[in-house]
Amino acid sequence: MSYHCEVPDKSLHVMKIRPIAKSLGAEVIDAQLVNMDEQTYFSVEKAFSRYLVLCFRDQHLEPSDLISLAEKFGGVGETPYLAGLEDYPDVVPIVKEANEKSHHTFGSGWHTDFTFQKKPPARTLLYALDVPPRGGDTLFANLQDAYDSLSVGMQESLSRLRALHSSVRSYGPSAKLKNHLENMTITNEKEEPCFESHPVIRKHPLSGKPSLWINPTYTIKFDGMTDQESQPLLDYLNSVIVEERFRCRIAWKKNSLVMWDNRCTQHSASSDYAGHRREMWRITTAGDTPTNFVQV
Repeated sequence: MSYHCEVPDKSLHVMKIRPIAKSLGAEVIDAQLVNMDEQTYFSVEKAFSRYLVLCFRDQHLEPSDLISLAEKFGGVGETPYLAGLEDYPDVVPIVKEANEKSHHTFGSGWHTDFTFQKKPPARTLLYALDVPPRGGDTLFANLQDAYDSLSVGMQESLSRLRALHSSVRSYGPSAKLKNHLENMTITNEKEEPCFESHPVIRKHPLSGKPSLWINPTYTIKFDGMTDQESQPLLDYLNSVIVEERFRCRIAWKKNSLVMWDNRCTQHSASSDYAGHRREMWRITTAGDTPTNFVQV
């Protein structure tokens, strides 16, 4: 199945899209992101708004290209804790060598990127330099569809809540993530972890759609509640988010770039390629302060 995205200016330019799953995700066919014209840009943005996760195959990118793309899609985001490339500190190498002892892959475990920031990144762009012959896929979940699946009573209750997000589990002084990363550098791990309160139901700044905006990696508890009181509801909501009907899977190929919307998705990398090498470059775009969705 394919989908043709027409450009707003009614030009003859057409971009072919192949949906990956019903809820989210699409592969963009024969589009080159380097030096893309305005017609291609508008088509990409329209498809991104519809599918939330876009996969572009056969891209041949340098770190400078990723910087340029991030600037075009909203500006380069802040990347705490992770060391970037020497000449391009905003481009973070995600590396797992074939001989590493730990099976853990950076990015495994469901999460939305850096929700512990006051202004979390709007998008993440991930580019594949080297991939295993099989495995190492990334799964995505649609937080808008997860919200829509909830009862009206649950939606109304959650719209009045805020949740505390923190880097403590992954990057705090006692965090164990760094013990699993043999070829990546975690910086500032001795600093006090970040904490930030965000609405549980987030309004998308462009579409206005509500999302169930929590995740099991960074969401610690609900504001005004104890950990013990919060955890049962967090567990239930996170289980809803990752139901099969709300998910898609991206199978990586060399020179693929995937861009996703952190304002309405979660993702998780697969750690099923022991004995094989995987290297990616990652950059984020600047985001805004999450705002609460209010039902009218």
